[in-house]
Amino acid sequence: MAKGWIMLGFAAGYVVGSAAGRKQFERIKSMVNDLWERPEVQKTVKKVDEFVEDKAPVAHDLTAAAADSVNATSTKTINEPTGSNS
Repeated sequence: MAKGWIMLGFAAGYVVGSAAGRKQFERIKSMVNDLWERPEVQKTVKKVDEFVEDKAPVAHDLTAAAADSVNATSTKTINEPTGSNS
């Protein structure tokens, strides 16, 4: 996974760094902006935004419960005797 990000970084550096690359970057940027502004894309973005707003409290509660469970388990483990006869 990290290798892919490094390659993407090198590619982005090349595109932005060279004169021909800059022209290509502007072309790609324009195409992405055109895509982003399409009504069907914005409709999907709105659906995702609403889904996240709806599910964020549930995710928060589940995460908090998991953290509490880990905290309780680790505290119990730390406070228990190790079983050595010293």
